[in-house]
Amino acid sequence: TRLGEPPEYMLSGAQPTADGNVHDLAETHGAHLTHLDRMWLYAAGVHHWRPDHELHGLSVIPSRSALWVNYRGERMGPPAVMGSYDARYAVETICRQQKRYSWQIMNQRIARRELSISGSEFNHAVREKRLFRFLFGVLLGNRELVHEFVDNCTDFVAAATVPELVEKMNELAGSEVVDAELLAEEIRCYDEQVSLGPAASGDEQIRRIAETRRYRGDRLRTCKFAKIDDPRSLPLIAIRSHLLTRKSLGGIQTDLQSRALDIEGDPLPGLYAVGEAAGFGGGGVHGIRSLEGTFLGGCILGGRLAARSIARSP
Repeated sequence: TRLGEPPEYMLSGAQPTADGNVHDLAETHGAHLTHLDRMWLYAAGVHHWRPDHELHGLSVIPSRSALWVNYRGERMGPPAVMGSYDARYAVETICRQQKRYSWQIMNQRIARRELSISGSEFNHAVREKRLFRFLFGVLLGNRELVHEFVDNCTDFVAAATVPELVEKMNELAGSEVVDAELLAEEIRCYDEQVSLGPAASGDEQIRRIAETRRYRGDRLRTCKFAKIDDPRSLPLIAIRSHLLTRKSLGGIQTDLQSRALDIEGDPLPGLYAVGEAAGFGGGGVHGIRSLEGTFLGGCILGGRLAARSIARSP
C-alpha cells in the first residue's frame, strides 16, 4: 500500500545465500518475525549478463545529468525523478505508472563521467586498490565501464539519433510503447533549460546539479550542465531500469537488549538477533528514507547491546 502496485517482476540484487533460512529457523523456535513486507528497493536495476542466479540484477547508481522517463518516454513527476537523490520517491513514482519500469536517457559524455555500478564487481580500481587507475577514472571518466555495459548488458541501447534510439528501445521492450515524438520533445525541453543555465532555468534537476557541483568531491563526478542531444557527445544511450530488491526492512523482533521476542512480546531464553536478521540491514532506526551507508551503525549498536546482555546473563 505504501509503494503502489508491484511490477510484473523485479530483479534480485541479493546473493543466493541471502535466502531467509535464519528467519525461518528462528521462527521454528518461537521468534516473532515482523515487517518482512517492507522492502529496500532500488529503481535502477539492470540484468547481469553473467547471472549467478535467476533474475540476477545489478544496481546502477543513477546519473544526475540523465533524463529519467517512464515506459512511454515521458518525464515523471513533478517533481521530476532524477538520479542520486530520493530512491524511494523514484520507486513510488515508477510504481504509479501503467508499466512499472523506466528509462534513463543520456549520452556518452554523461555516461563516462557519471555512470557507476553498486558493488565491487565492476569497481576494479577500488577492489584491486589501484589508486592511480581510480584517480584516472574520476578525472577523465570511466570509458571501459561504459563500453562494457553497452556491449554486454541487454538493458543498454545506444544510437546516433533520437529516432534510432527509440527504435532500439521499442525493440528491447517488444512493442511500440515508446513514443518517439514525446521523448524527442522531453529531450528538447530539457536541453533548452540547460542552455538557460542554473540561474535562469526553472528546472529542479538543473538547480540540483548546480548545488551538487558546489561540493568539490561531487564536482568531479557530475557533468557541467550537459545537454542530452549534443552532437559532440554521441552516441545517445538509453538504460532500461527495473526495480531491484536488495533486502527486507523487517526481521526478528527484539527488545532493547537484542533478545528475540515471541509473538506475545516475551524474550526467548538464549536467543538474540542483531544486524540484518533483526531488520537493521536497511532502514532500521533511520526509517524508510534512510541514507545509503547508515545501516552499519544500527548493526553495531544491536551487536553491542546483545554482547552486554549475554555477558550479564547467568
